[in-house]
This record gives sequence, structure tokens and C-alpha cells, in this order.
Amino acid sequence: MKKFKNYGSSFWLSNDFDTDFTSWDKSGYKKRKVVEHTKLASTQRAISNFVNIVTGKQIPVRFIESNSSYTDGNTVTIGTNLDGNNFDPAVGLALHEGSHIAFTDFDILKDCNKLGSAFHKTVAMQGCDPDMNMTSEQLMIIKDILNWVEDRRIDYHVYTTAPGYRVYYEAMYDKYFNDKVIDKALASREKTQETWDDYLFHIINFTNPNRQLNSLKALLEIWNVIDLKNINRLKNTQDALVLSCEIYKLIKKAVALEESQEQINSQAVKSDLDNDIPEDAEFEITDNDNDASSSSSTSSLSASQQKKLEKVIQKQKEFLNDDAKKIGRLSKKDARIVETLKNSGTESREVNVGGSESAPVMVTTTVIKKLNQAVVMTLNDMFDTYSAEEVFIHGANPLNGSYEFSCYQDMHKAVTEGIILGRQLGRKLQIRNEERTLKNTRLQSGKIDKRLVSSLGFGNESVFHRIVTDQFKNFFIHISIDASGSMRGKRFENAVKSAVAVAQAASMTTGIRVQISLRGTTGDYNSSKSTTLYAYDSAHDKMSKIKTLFPWLKTFGMTPEGVAFESIYRDIKKDAKGDECIFINYSDGMPGGVHGVSYCWDGVDYTRRIVNKMKEIGIHIISYFIDGNGGYGMNQFRKMYGQEAEFIDPTSLTKVSMSLNRKFLELGESV
Repeated sequence: MKKFKNYGSSFWLSNDFDTDFTSWDKSGYKKRKVVEHTKLASTQRAISNFVNIVTGKQIPVRFIESNSSYTDGNTVTIGTNLDGNNFDPAVGLALHEGSHIAFTDFDILKDCNKLGSAFHKTVAMQGCDPDMNMTSEQLMIIKDILNWVEDRRIDYHVYTTAPGYRVYYEAMYDKYFNDKVIDKALASREKTQETWDDYLFHIINFTNPNRQLNSLKALLEIWNVIDLKNINRLKNTQDALVLSCEIYKLIKKAVALEESQEQINSQAVKSDLDNDIPEDAEFEITDNDNDASSSSSTSSLSASQQKKLEKVIQKQKEFLNDDAKKIGRLSKKDARIVETLKNSGTESREVNVGGSESAPVMVTTTVIKKLNQAVVMTLNDMFDTYSAEEVFIHGANPLNGSYEFSCYQDMHKAVTEGIILGRQLGRKLQIRNEERTLKNTRLQSGKIDKRLVSSLGFGNESVFHRIVTDQFKNFFIHISIDASGSMRGKRFENAVKSAVAVAQAASMTTGIRVQISLRGTTGDYNSSKSTTLYAYDSAHDKMSKIKTLFPWLKTFGMTPEGVAFESIYRDIKKDAKGDECIFINYSDGMPGGVHGVSYCWDGVDYTRRIVNKMKEIGIHIISYFIDGNGGYGMNQFRKMYGQEAEFIDPTSLTKVSMSLNRKFLELGESV
């Protein structure tokens, strides 16, 4: 596998980051490559953030399975899956297109191929169409020149104001403009005809160190007019258009002179042929009889190189016209999954599961920060069969009679019952909404009580008062549900029911924020990754989200326990924002292995250490063992979560409220 050792992105992806966003699935009879959706999604989101940082604007960046990359003035579209050596050029391309949105005036380019348009009128005012006989093709030549000049103007701005991103621009230009066949063509003086195409070829490659400024008659003058070293003198797209018009006039003059000379030569040859020629005259064809500037007779490129050169030139033209062809391609399904994960805030995080400080053992985990309809579709693998509209607008009808529909019905019942239980608990928590105010008067200090001011003249000095208001503490509750395969069925339904009850109760009171997450593993047995899915956050979600999406939740993979906690517990403390933080765990078993840990890895001891870390930073733990029945399981469970870990039926409202009440009392508050 290729590693990031000499790539610009290695500083933020680490040197061990695999540039191949696919892996081998060995679970079947034959190996097959599968897309690493999570890794690709998190990387795409990072690139989108780069664009926003460089441009200072919130510019949407889409990565789709289309055939080209472009910008429509509002959104950047990159037709790439970021595979292998194409990674840095794709980053550079996204930055380049995003910079156009930030700094290019697209109104100037509107209807640039139409005669009589504002673009044509501006060009005519610059003296490019004195006879008013310009064609649409000539207008497009000016537009092509403007694209190149505008690229230089904008790239110079970004290159000098954001030097940390230079490496991506260099990778992009190496891909599109510094091909070896271009180097050889320039060095061997290819494209030396006084034609529009040859002039544009040399101008487009002015940034190439192998440029030959004496290859064409007007090339040096054009180089001086452009003055690349001082390109920052162009302050906007209008300035770039004025310069493009000057370049156009110089090329037009040179091409016209050449055409005029060819016409004179043609007439002279015709005149010679009309003269009487002796019958015994002999002709010898020499190199001098051919056009000395013809690339076909003096070319040092082979036929295959000539063919490749034309392809590279076409690629350059497509780049200038914001139509850079795809760099790799995803299937429609893979593209939709990656887009879903990116929009859900999916991140890949490295977690240390052992080893020494100098040689830690790191495993990759996945954190999905936002449950949405598309994530539900992915979780249930419904992308190929149904649309979100069919499932969420028209209800579960498309799945009627299927296994998925049966699971949906069971979970829908659990969610409904959880809401009912939550309303009962919420009424008990209503007291939190009340404030107790006590006013103490006739004090020696405090604020003056206006009603006692009149008694000052009678020697009364106790005219002050204090008002004491008792308020309840704010609490942050994170509920983590084990969603491994062994929880399937009633265990999972009961855990979700209990979590929904707490969320419903919190929504009826003030000062309690609730997060609900699921944890499991994704991938096959040989590449399983700990995956945590944030399903609900009362800070920005409503109970309607639980009613709509929670019935579609399902179990996935094995039990990551401590590995999953390690990947998110710092976020939990940060989200608490100084409030009392309670972590509630629902689980039914012992930790399972994840890809990357050693054969003798002790998941129980590792989970114990992570739970202790959580306690050390002020996270209070309540742990429920679903359907626990003592014995070995009890000892191991309490070894991980502490002696306060409970073995209860989570659907019992009394048990849950008692556990919460004990924790509130412990923290100085009761309900």
C-alpha cells in the first residue's frame, strides 16, 4: 500500500495514512475491494474545511461520481474519490475552484460566447472588435485567455496569503501543467506555427520552467505584457479581462501578419508555376523547400509522444474551462454513502490501546456525530432499494411484510412506550423548573431596604436586606447504548426505551441536556472498527427526531466498550460545558476485539482504565447490565464500571429514577 511520506497531506493525515481508500474484503470465497467510506468521508470534510479556511467563506464542496470537476459560482464539485497519487492534486483543485467562488466576478463571464452580450461589449470597448465582425469563436478565445489570467491572479493571492497550502497547488500544477511530455515539447520547440492554438499552448505553459519565449514572434512581448512577477497588480476580474484583451490583440496581429505572408508566398508560387518550364527540367526536393517552422518535419517527439501531448493539451484546456476530468471514480452507491457520512460529521479517530509511549499501539475508530435519514438508510442498507421519500414521507409501506418492517414495528413500540414512561418521569422532575427565593431583612449589611429608610432617623442601623435564590444545578447526561449483535431484540429495545424515557423527561424540564449514542463495530471480522453513532442531542434535536428515526435503529457488529469510550469521552466533557456530567451505560456483555489489537488484548482491563480516566476528569458513571444474572458476568462488569454498576431491568421506571435520584443526591440535588 502507498503511504503518505512525500505528500502535502501527510502532516495532518500522519505518515501512516493509507492513500488507497479501499481495502480487501476477505470474508467471502474471493477477495474483493471495498471502499473505506468513513475514511474517505472524513477526509473529504477536512478538504471542505480547507476551502473555507483559505477563502474565508462557507463554500460547499461536493465529491460526486461525475466525470468532471468544476464550480458553478456557488458550489465546488470535485469528481474524484481521492485515490492514491491523486490526493494532493484533488486538494489543490478544491482550493483553486473555491478561490474562484471567493474572488472571481462571474457576472463578467455571463453569456461570454454571445455576440452583443455585456462581455462582448466590454471586449469591443478594449479595441478587440474595431470592425464589429467578431465571431463567437473569437469571443471564446478571449474567454480562454481570461481564464488563464484569472487563474494566475487568484492563485498568486492564495499562494502568498496562505503559504501552508502551497504544496497542494504545486501538486495540482504538476498534474495538469508540468507533464514530462509538455517539458519535452517546450524544450524541443514544438508548436511553433504562428497560429492561435500554438500561441495559446505556449501562454498556458508560461509557468513551466522550460518555456521558450522565442518560439513565436510575439511571445516575448506577450510575456512582458503579462508580467507574471507583478500579477498582483490585477485587483479584480475586470482588470484580468483588460489584460486578456491586450494579449488577444497581440496574438491577432501576429497571426494576421503570418496569414498575410502566407498569402503573398502562395501567390508568388502560383506565379512561378504559371511561367514556362523547360520539359527537361529536374526538381530536387530538399529540407529547405519545406516550412522550416513545421513541427511535423522537425519534431523530436515520437508518434506516441505526439498523441500523448495532444491529450495533455486537451486536459489543460478542460482545466482552464473548469471541466477538469475525474481523478478516479466511485460507484453511485459508494458516492452516496460517502456523502451521507460526510454530512453526518463522520470522523476517523486514532485510539491508543496499548504499547509504550515510544511505540503506542493505535487502532482506527469511527465517530458519526449526527444521525439523519441518510445514515438510517445506510444502516439498514436500503440505498439500492428505496428512496428517503418512500421510507420517511410515505412511511414504512415500501417495506411492508419484510423482516425490516417487523423490526421497525418492534422498535416503534419500544420508542412509544419510552415516551410514555418519560412523561411520567418528567412530571417528577418538574420541581426543577421552580426557584425558591428567601428574603432576609433588617440586616447590618447588604442592599438598603427602601421600606426601612425612614427608621434611620430613630437610630435604626439594621436597614439592609439580602435575597437568596435557590436553583437546581444543570446536568449533562450522555447515554451510551451497546448496539452489538448480542443486544438484538428485547435487550436493545429495552435499552432504547429507557434512553428515550430519560430524553423525554429532560425535554419537560430545564437544566438537563441529554445525548444518546450507540456503539458497535463496522466492517468484517478481519477489519472491524469501533463505531459510535450520536443519535440524539437535546441541545439541537427535538423529540420528533426520536419518533421519526429511532424506530429504524438496529444493532451492528461487536462490543467495543473501552475503545468506543476512549474515542468520545473528551468530547463528552467538552459538551458538558462545566455542568455536572453523568455517563449512563447500557450493556449486556464483555468487550470484543477490534481490528488492530493484539491477540492477548484484555478488553476488560482496558475498559476499566478508560472508565477510571472518565471519573478522574469529573464524569460520573451509572452502568446498567441488561438482563444480568450475576456470577462471572457480574464480577467482570463491576471490574470495568465499578461497584456501583447495577444489574437491572432498564424498562423499570422506578429503578431508573432511583438510580438517577441517587446520583443527583450524591451531587447535591434531589428530585
